[in-house]
Amino acid sequence: MEDAIQDWESIIHKNVRSKDFEDAGNVDAVNDDSVIITSQGDRKEYSLPKDKVEGYNGAEVFLKISLSELQSYKV
Repeated sequence: MEDAIQDWESIIHKNVRSKDFEDAGNVDAVNDDSVIITSQGDRKEYSLPKDKVEGYNGAEVFLKISLSELQSYKV
């Protein structure tokens, strides 16, 4: 499907899609073990472990989890 992420900094400010292809927001920041995702509109913030990221196709970041599963990582 997508390429594994080599350069985590390259996904900052990229759009994020859940495994059910829902818009999950944008990558706001990346730290040692997690990705910070901020949703548009309601401005919810999520701290997602890097192992929940499926890959990046150069335009969008894809998650291994659904949008409903993402809610459990809300900050």
